[in-house]
Amino acid sequence: MSKQSAVAKVRSRETANQYGLLDKDWFELMLNDSMTPYFLGATAWIFAWWLQMGPFRPFLNFVPGIELPFFPAGIRTLAVLIFGFSGAAGIFIGSLVTYFLYFPELMTASPLSVTVCAAASAFSSYLTMRLVCDLRKIPSSLAGLTLGNISWIVVTQSLLSATLHQFIYHSEIISPIYDNTNISATLFNWSAMVTGDALGSMTVLLTLLIGFQLFTKSQNQ
Repeated sequence: MSKQSAVAKVRSRETANQYGLLDKDWFELMLNDSMTPYFLGATAWIFAWWLQMGPFRPFLNFVPGIELPFFPAGIRTLAVLIFGFSGAAGIFIGSLVTYFLYFPELMTASPLSVTVCAAASAFSSYLTMRLVCDLRKIPSSLAGLTLGNISWIVVTQSLLSATLHQFIYHSEIISPIYDNTNISATLFNWSAMVTGDALGSMTVLLTLLIGFQLFTKSQNQ
């Protein structure tokens, strides 16, 4: 660890102690708890959906089931990068909740289809992360992971998730727009969903990255 990194870590702990965040080590205990990835994954996903489907929906809704951009996609990418499979499981739990709360069209589908959609939302990121890491020879610690690698994860997860979701949407006809056999319309909706997922994911990740860099810079001054 470099001298600057050590100093930044000490400052972060001093700031946390100043506000009582590390009193009785409860903060560290919470972070190390085995249930934390599930809780944080589900909570962050639900909150992102609330923002997407509440204040932002009038501006971002494209058609039922497709948002441009879809910001929760960035949460699922972040969850698997930080927590791995446990983070994806948390997203799965959160997906079941948000479908019930914010996606009434999907509630007309069978329980199996709803479960498949939740699994697609959650585990597409984990599967594509493992695929990219295996192809790029990146260890499980994610040491050496670059922005380019993350971009590949985002693109492949968007392709996989959108394909599975669109298959369910058309199979269950969750909205009249999916009750057609027009190939061009189907491809258009699929490409819109891929684009929305990729844009939303990269927007969230880049915003957090820039924010973290600014925070680190301020701590080192």
